[in-house]
Amino acid sequence: MNPHFLFNALNTLAALSRIAPREVPGAVGRLRQFLRASFDQHERLLVTMEEELALVRAYLDIESLRLGNRLKVEQTIDPCLLKALMPPFSFQPLVENAVHHGLHSSPRAGRIQLAARPTGQWLEMSIRDDGQGVPLTEVEHVFFAERQRVHALGLLRRRLQGLFGRSFRLEVRSEIGEGTTVTMRIPLRKRFGVGLESPRAIPSELCELAPN
Repeated sequence: MNPHFLFNALNTLAALSRIAPREVPGAVGRLRQFLRASFDQHERLLVTMEEELALVRAYLDIESLRLGNRLKVEQTIDPCLLKALMPPFSFQPLVENAVHHGLHSSPRAGRIQLAARPTGQWLEMSIRDDGQGVPLTEVEHVFFAERQRVHALGLLRRRLQGLFGRSFRLEVRSEIGEGTTVTMRIPLRKRFGVGLESPRAIPSELCELAPN
């Protein structure tokens, strides 16, 4: 969990208590949902996409209280993927990265687009923001370089390597003035036997892309 997010959330609650006290119980409930998921999922190897999306929505609800109309979200999530398995806190850091690098890098309102779809035997998730972006030559340094404070995407790449070896992709495309798109691709699975070596794949032909 990003400590800056928790700090900002508490500041938002403090502000709401003064200017809109009736909204405080709902805001506290969303923060409680986010924190409970953080604790409950900590020891779990995999969760369903449905659980991860609930975490993402709780996070976005809290950020919306702070950012208001500056944050606009579009989602295209294939409903047949809701039971697909993925590492906990793998989609949420991508969303948080988009909010941070997209909205905070621009004085205007920002839009982020969330998408998840089956691609053959792969689960592909992408997050796009329309912020200022970074030069293509600096993408690896900005998002993945080793430093004292490791970027969330660098930590996520390590986790994916530990779980899937070379069977994953985590890519960042960014250009100045064009925003940033982060794409994660992992094996598409809905049930596990003893371990990661015995997946049951979701047949891609059963999935039809539909907005959510």
